[in-house]
Amino acid sequence: MIKLYLYVCCFVLFSWSAYAQSPAVSERPNIIIMMADDLGYGDLACYGNANIKTPNLDILAQKGIKFLDFHTNGVVCSPTRASLLTGKYPQSTGVTGVITAKDHRDVGLGKEEILISELLKKYDYRTGLVGKWHLGYDTTYSPVNQGFDVFKGFVSGNVDYHTHYDQENYFDWWLGKKPDQEKGYTTDLITEHSLAFIEKHKKNPFFLYIAHEAPHAPYQNRESKPTRTGDKSYQPQPLEDSLKVYHQMIEIMDEGVGRILQALEDHQIAENTLVLFLSDNGASKIGSNLPYRGQKSQVYEGGHRVPAMAYWKGVTKASENNALLMTMDIYPTICDLIGEKLSPSTDLPGISFKDILYGNTAKVKDRPVYWSFGRQAAVREGNWKLVKIGQKYQLYNLKEDISEKNDLILKNNERANHLKATLEGWLAQMKTIPKKS
Repeated sequence: MIKLYLYVCCFVLFSWSAYAQSPAVSERPNIIIMMADDLGYGDLACYGNANIKTPNLDILAQKGIKFLDFHTNGVVCSPTRASLLTGKYPQSTGVTGVITAKDHRDVGLGKEEILISELLKKYDYRTGLVGKWHLGYDTTYSPVNQGFDVFKGFVSGNVDYHTHYDQENYFDWWLGKKPDQEKGYTTDLITEHSLAFIEKHKKNPFFLYIAHEAPHAPYQNRESKPTRTGDKSYQPQPLEDSLKVYHQMIEIMDEGVGRILQALEDHQIAENTLVLFLSDNGASKIGSNLPYRGQKSQVYEGGHRVPAMAYWKGVTKASENNALLMTMDIYPTICDLIGEKLSPSTDLPGISFKDILYGNTAKVKDRPVYWSFGRQAAVREGNWKLVKIGQKYQLYNLKEDISEKNDLILKNNERANHLKATLEGWLAQMKTIPKKS
């Protein structure tokens, strides 16, 4: 009897010890997604850039999961945002390129798509988007018509950071579906409204999508003169040191990240909040995508391999992760976290990386992944990547040639043909034009 009693006590103590060491994971965690705009893989200190001071993002990378093989679905702005919110390849939603202020004011992401914001509403989440939308200019496509309780920001590709006029000199700063004459530097306003959203909804499960403009052009810091005023005859002052300002824009965004992380601590909700940070595509020419080839709008690695981090206090473990992941994988991951069982009819191509967040070592399943933009396309399968420019193909082994310098197309005919057939099959399934309103 004594032996049985001791056995039971030991079992209980062991079980309690194991339970105490496991993270207390909520069934409905808060979710914050921070998306930078045109931030390159080599544009942060934690990814090797000694010229830019990003102490808060460095902490995020050091305490959380720093992804080394994370890719955006698009090589320009709108497609990646469509993938983030729908969990699909952007081409299957009709968003194949930039929804421009000049030529696409009557098109947008189709209302038939089920956005992650709409799905989370079923689970009593408060939903907010602060910053850049870029999935439709007309108020028909407004975020508040697509699952977001709150929208504060702009709908175009970029605005003047001080006057909030877009590329075509339309005023573009909104509260919901109404223009708002709020003054202030865009990056700071995005931070302030994000903090206000967290303060208001700290006692409810919430989903906050913080879509920064930085460091997208126009290159302006807090002291810069306007580049657009609404007057097409206005001539902006030439920028003397655009690279210096570009770095400052990233550093100001980093300040905001720090304030948001501190707010989670102050409200005592850090242990119940998953924070994801990523960029929407690679950097433009002014930024750094090192050590990768190419830049924004190109299907080489520099156009879509981006800095990405995940932090959930008490849940994620400090680590670097080499899993091949895509922006579209965030949607099924969130579904997995909240217990949403996706039916096969949803036909989402992404995969959940919940196990990675929990520190499990299970490998992400092998799969081909794709990109296309204009006359360019690419497919990656394992370490092999086939690039199509016009009608010409290039083949790279990323394990041996991460900078895509050594074209192996002539030496690997069988592999090239396999990837050609895989890529062409995928392209045939995708749509080619944005949907009309």
